[in-house]
Amino acid sequence: MPKLLLFEADARAALGRGVEKLTNVIRGTLGPKGGNTIIDRPVGTPIISRDGVSIIEEIELEDLFENMGAQVAREVSMQTNEEVGDGTTTALILANAIIQKGFAVINDQVNPIEVVNGINQAIEVMITALQNSAQPVESDAIIEAVASIAATEPKIGRLVAQAIKTVGPEGIIKVEFGQLGDTTIELDEGASFDRGYLSHHMVTDVERMEAVLENPLILISDLRINTPQQILSLHAKAQDAGRPMLIIAEEISGEAMTALLSKTKAGGPAVVVVHPPEYGKWRKGLIEDIAIITGGRVLTRELGATVDDVTVDDLGTASQIRVTSDNTYVTGGAGDTAQIKGRRDHVRRQIDLTEVMVDRDKLEARLAKLSGGIAIIRAGGITPAERIRREQLIEDAINATRAAMEDGVIPGGGAALVQNAVALDDLIESLS
Repeated sequence: MPKLLLFEADARAALGRGVEKLTNVIRGTLGPKGGNTIIDRPVGTPIISRDGVSIIEEIELEDLFENMGAQVAREVSMQTNEEVGDGTTTALILANAIIQKGFAVINDQVNPIEVVNGINQAIEVMITALQNSAQPVESDAIIEAVASIAATEPKIGRLVAQAIKTVGPEGIIKVEFGQLGDTTIELDEGASFDRGYLSHHMVTDVERMEAVLENPLILISDLRINTPQQILSLHAKAQDAGRPMLIIAEEISGEAMTALLSKTKAGGPAVVVVHPPEYGKWRKGLIEDIAIITGGRVLTRELGATVDDVTVDDLGTASQIRVTSDNTYVTGGAGDTAQIKGRRDHVRRQIDLTEVMVDRDKLEARLAKLSGGIAIIRAGGITPAERIRREQLIEDAINATRAAMEDGVIPGGGAALVQNAVALDDLIESLS
């Protein structure tokens, strides 16, 4: 296919027009009072959005050279979205201003290298000025205010603030399409895994058919409990401590189970047995996570451990364990904060290195448990278009709030730049 060619000023002019056109499309969506953009699609209903990156993804310009400029501008917005999660419109407006002014001085025969160096120096000065003027985000009220401003809907702001307060700034918050007109939230605090009690005789709350253990000891293992003597030795540790116990074990024989239930029925502390979660390599990682969360030690047959080796020092603990027929929930694990953070960082690195989506999903689920739980916000709306729009608002609110909690807040994007522009005076004078 023949190639069309443009050079020098003509090429810069065409690229600049493309960037300008793309910027003008999303300029009106900027800020709390920004409006919506409606975009037609070849298939399906039109998209209504005020999310910059979502809008520009749908745009192709007719002029090939202008479209190349638009693609460059799109990359700016996409990278901002990937690294920060919000501020894509502001980033594109700034990029357009830099490009238009930069092309103008290059057309006046200024050395492009000097232009780039000046831009980079100005960026460093402005970043420092903005950081110095930022206010920390500490109270729940400010967190909710940031989320509400980013979402432009107070209810979404409240839900996002509730989610972040529950799972923490590093916790997992998923955004899904809801089946109702209203936007809802589902919270799953603490760590959990999909294994339940091995006998319904272990329940402590008959009405709910749950075993609720307050301040329990926790044995984390893949051991096999074969004899009544082995299970009774574990029960004795719980009785001596005056605390209930959760036992995670690969297997318990019928005789051992009968001995345990008889002992518990006779008035001893509640002891609940569950199987370890997952299988293979995933099991190893998960039970290590549980041990770190609860401050216990993993006892495995692979390393030669037996039930007879168990000591109280090997056991973890938590403020509460709740066991249903299918799941186990750990709340208030007593693990060391630094170790939990190190484990989170380790899992996060694994996620970054993993390309297989199934593996990523499992690793992200582990990260959620290590981060204090998971929150699911379901975007409601009467129509699919409304649900899509609200989903984008929720994601913007989550990303903006997390960024604010990490770096602080400033009074507006453009307003803060104008107020801090005086910081460039010395640099401009030195370059003149």
